[in-house]
Amino acid sequence: MALAAAGAIGAWAASPVTSSWTANPEEQFLLDVNIRQLRLGDGVRAYQTPRGTCIVFGDFLTTLDMPMKIDLQSKKASGWAFREENRIEIDRAVGVAKFGKQQERIADGAISESPEGWCVDSASLARWFGIGITPQTAGSILLLESEAKLPVELAREREQRAARLQKASMPLEGFPRVKLPYRMWRAPSLDFIVNAGVTYQASNGMRVDRGASVAAAGEIARLSYDAMLTSDSKGRPQSLRLRAYRSDPDGELLGPLHATHFAVGDVNGLSSRLVGAASGRGVEVTNRPLFNPVAFDRTRFEGDLPAGWDAELYRNGELLAFSRSDGTARYVFDDVPMVYGDNRFEVILYGPQGQRRSRLETINVGQNQVPGGKTWYWAGVSQPGRNLLSDIVGRDDGGGPPPSEFIRPDLQAAVQIEHGIDKRTSVGLLATALLANNERLTFVEGSVRRSIGPALVEAAVARDSNGGVAARAQAIAKIGSVNISAETLIANDFTLNGRREGRYRDTRLSIDAPLKVGRQQFSAHGDVRLVDRGRADRTLDARGRLSTNFNGFNLTSMINWQRRLGESGGSPPDHLDVGLIGTGRVGDVRLRGEASWDIKPEKRFRNAELSAYWSASDKADWEGAIGYDAVYKRGRARVSHIRRFNAVAAAASLEAGTDGSFAAGINLNFSLDASAGAMRFTSQKLASTGIVEARVYRDLNDNGLRDESEPWQQGASITTGQRVSEDLTNAEGKVRIGGLQPFTPVAIGIDASTLDDPSLAPRKALQIIVPRPGVAAKLEIGLVGSGDIEAIMVRQDGRGFEGLDVELLDAEGKPVAVVRSDYDGFILFERVAYGRYTLRLTAGSAKVAGVAQAIDKLIEIGPERTVIRLGAIRLMKADTLALVAPEASLPGSAR
Repeated sequence: MALAAAGAIGAWAASPVTSSWTANPEEQFLLDVNIRQLRLGDGVRAYQTPRGTCIVFGDFLTTLDMPMKIDLQSKKASGWAFREENRIEIDRAVGVAKFGKQQERIADGAISESPEGWCVDSASLARWFGIGITPQTAGSILLLESEAKLPVELAREREQRAARLQKASMPLEGFPRVKLPYRMWRAPSLDFIVNAGVTYQASNGMRVDRGASVAAAGEIARLSYDAMLTSDSKGRPQSLRLRAYRSDPDGELLGPLHATHFAVGDVNGLSSRLVGAASGRGVEVTNRPLFNPVAFDRTRFEGDLPAGWDAELYRNGELLAFSRSDGTARYVFDDVPMVYGDNRFEVILYGPQGQRRSRLETINVGQNQVPGGKTWYWAGVSQPGRNLLSDIVGRDDGGGPPPSEFIRPDLQAAVQIEHGIDKRTSVGLLATALLANNERLTFVEGSVRRSIGPALVEAAVARDSNGGVAARAQAIAKIGSVNISAETLIANDFTLNGRREGRYRDTRLSIDAPLKVGRQQFSAHGDVRLVDRGRADRTLDARGRLSTNFNGFNLTSMINWQRRLGESGGSPPDHLDVGLIGTGRVGDVRLRGEASWDIKPEKRFRNAELSAYWSASDKADWEGAIGYDAVYKRGRARVSHIRRFNAVAAAASLEAGTDGSFAAGINLNFSLDASAGAMRFTSQKLASTGIVEARVYRDLNDNGLRDESEPWQQGASITTGQRVSEDLTNAEGKVRIGGLQPFTPVAIGIDASTLDDPSLAPRKALQIIVPRPGVAAKLEIGLVGSGDIEAIMVRQDGRGFEGLDVELLDAEGKPVAVVRSDYDGFILFERVAYGRYTLRLTAGSAKVAGVAQAIDKLIEIGPERTVIRLGAIRLMKADTLALVAPEASLPGSAR
């Protein structure tokens, strides 16, 4: 609009370049701008001149979103088109146009004056901007052609893709579900990580290391199984975990138990405030939602972390911590605080060959209570810290015999039951039995949880078999934008987290609040904790964290302070340390850094490291790092080169230290895929994530099945929930998408903008799959002919009804698409597969607007009628049906 206005002022200030034609607003055209199957902007105004069709220049620039400006005084237009090196300068004063490395004299009539500003001949526009421009005034279309996709075209595709993906947030129950049946045997998918290297140190000379880890996932006896085998630096087996299980988010396992998950083997165990969680061999069963915290305001994340991998933890986009792989081959983020409301946690794993795996979990504190009248349970028996096959490999994760008391018991059994009394209130019961060194301990805890306004509170009392008692109270609330969490625990002669406490008092207060300094937004966290075991043993801890995102960098600073409050004269000095971690990008380079300092009891710099990762191409990456450890007074530098092939990803690295040490190594990462009936190598991770194998074909006879004569569709992109596949379908119509969150329903669709024929659409808009680790879910997507459906939602007085969500229902009454009405009430369903449909408002829109949800109109779209214009749909009060006016009442329906 600004450019058009500028053009209008320019028309008043400048004289036309020799042209006798005069613009008549009554003869103006409005042309829709189309490129391939996309419609851009709101159209451009045009006129017929003796030279042909001229386009209002301001409209053209606005529609293509080009960074050009018009200088009113000098009668010039300058800027660039589509890419910065393609400079364009139009000088009406001297009559010269420069575009790229070319220039030409502006011909008579190439630029005319109109009430809207400059009106430029379409042929001149095509030459200057290097694209095909074909006005079709009879069809009210301005057709653009370009071999490469234009920036505005790519942006429009992203907008449409985002809109289509957003529709996947509709209730998924109405969409067809692709069943993935269990089998008696399904060959495992195997992920291998193999590394070898040589290290030289002056103290012990040359040493050769080699190691490997193997992750497996498959099915046996209609159960899923997974396993992880890791070796030590000499290549000997070090740890072996194995688990057989089934998970079902719908809770249809084990008949009357209605379990959502049961497992035998290496299980994670129960996490509560009274007993610590530890993975170990055992059995567990639960009907709790698969992704739901057990703790009140704290949670934990644990998973496999092979050698050479790093893990980062984010909450609502805030970087909380990261972990490097160690001998346990696990990452553990323990005691992770949550805030009231939605907590979107993301654990991002980075591999040595540039792999990136993401684990997403959304936890709502305060609303995801046990539903009223429902009962959740968890039951399990385990040996914490012991792998299922530790006797075979000769050791376990515990690193030795169990310590005294019940910190790591020989056996642990627990049952937890929670029952929802109403929407805001629930009660719980926890019973636990521990066995260590032939001594048994049991305790029972009862709790009540209540949601009060923007707060959630819980109170509990426990008693153990030795007569010890414990009581605790917790609260988490949100006041404005500030989150507050408070907790207190009192215990007398009670065994807490495996340790007998004669007298124990634990109080903690934490606050999370946003801060704004100038224009910069910060997230601040403060945590104070006092642990009192008597006058001789009291500890005060305080932690602070300040996080922000600055120009794409996630930066977090941390401070930790501890003071022992024992008897006077016997207190040790305070401990105070600070740290800084950050991740971000500079161009194509991903950076990560950390540094830490000790302030008390002595001031010293501890360590720092900065690493950079750069993708030189789709197949080759470079990684470099420098660091310094002040404790050992050693600096180090590392450089790695990564190559990714279809079958394997490889990394070679060199590292040197200021103490004369150096190391060289190689790391290989590959998987074996047995889903096709024969083992094949691939560099894609398979054993720990869900996989979908989709095949797209043209359903010429619209029978819902692919016949032998029907062709496969090449070059199509598949959508998986909020993601779009990076690869396109091959000549056989096939594409594989990995990295899906297991046991979470995901909507599989197709990105229609990638289809070469704009008249095609999938017969099934979305299909629902619940992925399982290591198992490729196969489905076919049939493409049929499609058309468009237009209508205008109007009020009883005829005014447009803005902001209504309108659903398109298929012949079975299931929603297949939803759109929101524009400011004038206009709605458009594009690429609707041939068939019969009806419309209705969503329940939420109908309730807010106070109108009837149903719309009494049957729509049939087919080859004979590909564009349906319903006209104005008058929305009546809730006790009547919406009325549909004749099609001719739709303004602009004639084209």
